[in-house]
Amino acid sequence: MKNAMKSFCFILMVFSSLLSFAQQRTISGTIKSGDGEPLPGATIVVKGTTNGTITDFDGKYQIQANQGDMLIVSFIGFNDASQVVGAESVYDFILEEDTEQLEEVVVTGYAVEKKADITGAISIVKTEDLGQVSTPNVVSKLQSKVPGLTLTSSGVPGGNDTQISIRGLTSVFGGTGPLWVIDGVQTTSPAGLNPNDIESIQVLKDAASAGIYGTEAARGVIIVTTKQAKTGAHKITLDSRVTLNTVRDNFSVLDAQEWLDVRYIAQGNVPVTAGSFTYTPGTPLPEFLDADNNLRLSNTNWIDVILKNSVSTTTDLGYSYGNKRWKVFMGLGYTKDDGLVEYTYYERKNFRLNSSVKLFNDKLTIGENLTVANFQEVKGNSMEDALLQNPLIPLKAEDGTWGGPVGAGLQDKWNPLAILYINRNNTQKTWRTFGNVYADLEIIGELKFSTKFNFDNNRFKFDEQTEAFNQNGSILGNLVYLSNGEEVARYARNRNNTDTYIFTNLLTYSREFGVHSLNAFVGHEVYWKNQDNSYYRIQVPYGTEVDFENVEAYDILADNSNLDAYGIGADSRRESMFAKTSYDYKDKYYLSASIRRDGSSRFGRNNRYAVFPTASIGWTLSNENFLKNNAKVNNLKLRASWGANGNADILEYAQYSIYQQAIENSNYDLNGNGSGEIDLGVSPNQVGNPDLKWEQSYQTNLGLDASLFDSKINLVIDLYEKKTSDLLLQIIQPSVLGEAGKTLFFNAGDMTNKGIDVVVGYKSSPRNKFTYGADLTFSAYENEVTKLNNSDNFILNGVSYTGVGHPIGSYFGYVADGIFRTPEEVAVHAAQPGKALGNIRYRDLNGDGVINQDDRTIIGNPHPDFMYGISLYAGYKNWDFNVFFDGRQGNDMYNAQREMLDFPYFGFNHGRNTLDAWAVNNANSLIPALSTSDVNDQKRASTYFVEDGSYFRLKSVNIGYNFTAKADSFFKKIGLESGKVYIQAENLMTITSFTGFDYEVPGLSRTGIGIAGMGVYPHTKTYSFGLNLQF
Repeated sequence: MKNAMKSFCFILMVFSSLLSFAQQRTISGTIKSGDGEPLPGATIVVKGTTNGTITDFDGKYQIQANQGDMLIVSFIGFNDASQVVGAESVYDFILEEDTEQLEEVVVTGYAVEKKADITGAISIVKTEDLGQVSTPNVVSKLQSKVPGLTLTSSGVPGGNDTQISIRGLTSVFGGTGPLWVIDGVQTTSPAGLNPNDIESIQVLKDAASAGIYGTEAARGVIIVTTKQAKTGAHKITLDSRVTLNTVRDNFSVLDAQEWLDVRYIAQGNVPVTAGSFTYTPGTPLPEFLDADNNLRLSNTNWIDVILKNSVSTTTDLGYSYGNKRWKVFMGLGYTKDDGLVEYTYYERKNFRLNSSVKLFNDKLTIGENLTVANFQEVKGNSMEDALLQNPLIPLKAEDGTWGGPVGAGLQDKWNPLAILYINRNNTQKTWRTFGNVYADLEIIGELKFSTKFNFDNNRFKFDEQTEAFNQNGSILGNLVYLSNGEEVARYARNRNNTDTYIFTNLLTYSREFGVHSLNAFVGHEVYWKNQDNSYYRIQVPYGTEVDFENVEAYDILADNSNLDAYGIGADSRRESMFAKTSYDYKDKYYLSASIRRDGSSRFGRNNRYAVFPTASIGWTLSNENFLKNNAKVNNLKLRASWGANGNADILEYAQYSIYQQAIENSNYDLNGNGSGEIDLGVSPNQVGNPDLKWEQSYQTNLGLDASLFDSKINLVIDLYEKKTSDLLLQIIQPSVLGEAGKTLFFNAGDMTNKGIDVVVGYKSSPRNKFTYGADLTFSAYENEVTKLNNSDNFILNGVSYTGVGHPIGSYFGYVADGIFRTPEEVAVHAAQPGKALGNIRYRDLNGDGVINQDDRTIIGNPHPDFMYGISLYAGYKNWDFNVFFDGRQGNDMYNAQREMLDFPYFGFNHGRNTLDAWAVNNANSLIPALSTSDVNDQKRASTYFVEDGSYFRLKSVNIGYNFTAKADSFFKKIGLESGKVYIQAENLMTITSFTGFDYEVPGLSRTGIGIAGMGVYPHTKTYSFGLNLQF
């Protein structure tokens, strides 16, 4: 076991040795462990200098040193040793094992376990890996680092729209995101957490690992441990980064002349209606588009108008100090991202405090973990308007007003930049304070008691004002209103407060006796969550100064026409009892089991409580006699687990029928006094279901851990099957029940996910100055709905289909069977209204001779065949290099952008595909003939819009230089110990056949997986320069 640990430590040593200065004489010797074994790769440094070396494979070293110099010897897993150089030239060292370092620990839910004892499927993300992505969002930093983790997002500043799932989708109605546990605080989001404050991240993927969290663990658990101070001197760290953001994807549409050419062909194929814009080549175009000669004919690239390069900056400052009694860590952070879209930005400010103190002879430890974050953002996004806005329209009219609308038979969008401008001050502001206070008491020896009070308080504030302005003399759509002929503006105030509290008490017992080791705990937990939301919107004369904090105090017109107001509140409670025990024998055989009982206020009395058991076993073969002395096998372990998790992700009051009061619900003079006054009536808005019960997932996992050839090769493989039953679903009631349009929650069916997760790593021997390595993550899964209890046996939302025998969120529609290329093809084809040369031909699947809804089928699967990440890294002396690739293969995407860009039915702009549209002289084109009307219903959901969404991407490249301040230098005098400078680039290259603007669209639910719409905020290509300093 010790040999394996030494080899493991050997390949994890510092990448390069420090070069020495010219010295008086050579000092040599041997460095060994307490049992006499040589320690290859141990580091020897002359204190206060950069002069250093490492031992060879036999533990021998040589170094130049002066008499009086102090040698510092270090080796991972062992305590440091020192020796002052005297008259002798040979100094041997024997290092003592540091048991705390050798026994690497992992936070696994209410407890800390040795990594070697783990029997579940847990992925560990190293702190240094988080710095390889410049986003301020913690979630994005996990992309392709963890096998089995799926992530989608747009490029919105701050990345707060990022969605994540672990081992596929496991719920029809509920969310996809895992439970986040940040220093014990259970939450659904890490928003506001500074990535630079993170010490470690563990992703619990199987039921045995996550099951102790019961009802919240069905979608996996991500545990975040923030930095804590260590015993030692005062330390200050400074991390700063500046990033240039550019647009990653190509948003290319037609210019003015191309649009005119396409328009000419389209109007020739199908005559336009009277009054519509027409164009004939060679005919002079008017100088102005309007009768008032205010809109000059232009050639505007609206994408260039609203997009820009931007700069983002991040600065983090950390301080830590600790002694035997108390420790403190503080962190400050600031991030500003100006956004790629004009008038958008994201800003975040962070404060972190972690401290603890030991009392009563170290029997009692009390402390806290606290995060305070303020982030604000303007989320304006006019991408759809910019893509579709007609290029003939100028940005500004001759009189200085915003360009558009044009009239003259042209359809156009509202001026995209004007929309962004009027929303420039509509800032969404959030204050988030979360953390805990805790106390740990050692009762007697191995028995300890812990109590922890967790809190998570969110305050959301959105003050919105809609300014009145003219767009070429026209009122801007619904953004300016008239009241009795008077121009008015709208003002709105939105407040959302959410408070979550968790009180946890834990009794733990841990004991080692001989070759046996036992760890156990029992706990009780109470959870309560309060939410309230208020919204006011008023109309006032344009120019009125409005106090947003007192919107409700403004005069209300007699008919309430200037007021729109509502308030919503919701509470939920949960009580839990749980226990877990872990046992190992001779570091060979492991057994772990847990049980949790949760009760939730979201369910009726009959099904309020549920029990979630788990069990797992492990066998370390490398500690058996037949492998113990095998030099090629350093670690080999088999794991197996089974367990149950729950999901209660439904509305707080789903079990109750909810009624609303409205004037339209009463048509009678209920008072009977002949006054004609009508009392307000009530009707159900939601139909209650008191028999609702928990959605439960049962998961089986088989795993293998291996470390081979002096721990140069490391391998982790996990196979799993996850069965989810009693799926929670919300449906709309049919009219036959007298409750048409009302919603009902019920338990709908079952679903299965099967898959594999693999991690393979290689690290070279660190004995040379040049070191290198590679890591590969690979995952694949299959999803299938096996049972659905609604009347149709499927759920259809637009193109998204969830039905028995198919993956959740499949695409459903017609099979586009090419284009009609000859009159004969048109004549013999089934009855299809609008069929003509150049139009899409749809396949008659049922053979009845008619193209109708009965010919629809599954046309795409948005789930990938597999996903992967590849990390290559190298080090030479003080330099380090890292390049990271990721990708996915075999997933379909529905390119809904083509619905608008491929068919010039309106006066909007079009995609460049239209330049290659079918024509008599271009009969082999795959793009339908141009037309000004959709007589063939070609925008219907079909395989025409389904594309391969596979991609291979160069995600990031990072080059860094590490340095140590020299003795007597200026930097040393100001307290600088070491530092690093680096440059980094992200999203440099992508290989994909997807023709849409974004192969990485957000969406991880049954209603929108892989559907590429028009309004997605663009992703960034970034170039960063960073500096890390340690004082």
